[in-house]
Amino acid sequence: MMNNIKNILKVIIPQKLIRFISNKFQYNSFKGNFKNFDEINYYTTNYDSNKIIKKVHNAFEISNRNTNLIDRDGEILKTKNQNFEMLTEIINFLDKSKKNCVIDYGGSLANFIRNNINYLGKYNLVWIVIDNKKICLLGKKIIKNNNIYFFEDLDNANKFILAKDLKVKFCLFGSSIQYIRNFEKILKKLSFLKVQNIIVERQPVLKSKDTKYAIQKVPFWVGGYSYAVKLYNSQKLVNLFMKYNFFLNKKINSFGNQFKDGEYKSYIFKKR
Repeated sequence: MMNNIKNILKVIIPQKLIRFISNKFQYNSFKGNFKNFDEINYYTTNYDSNKIIKKVHNAFEISNRNTNLIDRDGEILKTKNQNFEMLTEIINFLDKSKKNCVIDYGGSLANFIRNNINYLGKYNLVWIVIDNKKICLLGKKIIKNNNIYFFEDLDNANKFILAKDLKVKFCLFGSSIQYIRNFEKILKKLSFLKVQNIIVERQPVLKSKDTKYAIQKVPFWVGGYSYAVKLYNSQKLVNLFMKYNFFLNKKINSFGNQFKDGEYKSYIFKKR
């Protein structure tokens, strides 16, 4: 339904006006300054709500039937907006002669590997997605790639990794850190599990303002939902990684609309 509305708007409204409206909305997409996630929950949609899961499933089915489309977190896109600088860095972590295990934290239906399969498909990848229970159940049901696995938490994923005698090449956070309640605990656990490299891709961060909790508004033409987020100050996010001996190796510009007080960045961290 929302896809139809989006297509109708494209027909009746000039493209320049659509871009202006979209950019204006994205600039003001993060609202409020709250104390914690609990204070926001009353106003927002849970990430595992049935309507969100249905939206993600529908988008997957549409893109699966149309090779010229891709899906990302329940939205249909015509352009992949691939970050080739980031892909080059990722390829440098991979080994053509061995299995390459990747932990994709908050990876939904393995969007990253599916949308970049033309570049990463030649590597022997074991792609481990960690996400909520409903996404995992859906992923196990509809993803037919035998090298993509779904787990609800790091502990069960680690048991699988140990049982298969795999070595994690890197952990990927693809625009997901802002939604994670206990991110510091996750970071501490990754350090304990001896993960050596972490890639943070397409992350919204505040340039100079202090870290805050906010509501992320999604345009009505892609659902009109609201999500609870924790917007990190860029340097404080880097400092948090350093606390667990992950040091910034590279910062890369990312796709994503500029928003008030912030921007989208990608980071590569290495363990010392």
